[in-house]
Amino acid sequence: MVTMMLRMALVCGLVVGAAVQGSAQEPTRTLPDAYKLQLENDHVRVVRVHYAAGAKLPDHTHPAGTTVYVYLNDSEGVVFRHTGGSNRAVTRPAVKPGAVRISTGREEHHTAENPASTPSDFLRILLKTDGAGERTMYRLQPNEESFDNKQLRITRLTVVAGTPLTIDAPAGQPALIVSVPSGATQWIAAGSRSTVSDPGTKLRIDLLTAPQQM
Repeated sequence: MVTMMLRMALVCGLVVGAAVQGSAQEPTRTLPDAYKLQLENDHVRVVRVHYAAGAKLPDHTHPAGTTVYVYLNDSEGVVFRHTGGSNRAVTRPAVKPGAVRISTGREEHHTAENPASTPSDFLRILLKTDGAGERTMYRLQPNEESFDNKQLRITRLTVVAGTPLTIDAPAGQPALIVSVPSGATQWIAAGSRSTVSDPGTKLRIDLLTAPQQM
């Protein structure tokens, strides 16, 4: 009886330990200077990322799914060293403000290093919507106006000072507005109308599919 109780305690300890270790790698908790949760709802999870000049971040985890990266400043290459079964180094190329990358992938475990003398700032927008069978790998350059597939549509907009822009989100299709280069976000619920008055470049991200069933 005592032996069985000890075994059960050991198993419970391993399970709890694994859960704590998994949650400990969530970067908004373990690396709050680099990753800040900016917005979350049933459709998206928006994390503001700041890699300081010369930053070296320890191993952390990002969830699987389709992620939209919106780059907010001129920044040089960042080195990601993947761990956990995929031991390889990948260097993200230099980016310009307003550039976008859309990527569908597995859960990521990696370190990050910004060897440049300038910071790198961007948004990680995880889509919680149904992927509609899409596996997307695409880069939208600052001079490109739009991108779309079955899961989402991205449109580049310009708001002129003194001339607010009215945006209607169709029924069943909410939208996220991202300001560049500030990174400010504005959520527009499905079937509603909103006004964007802050002048400058905006990215409108329409979510075309429903949230995934968990």
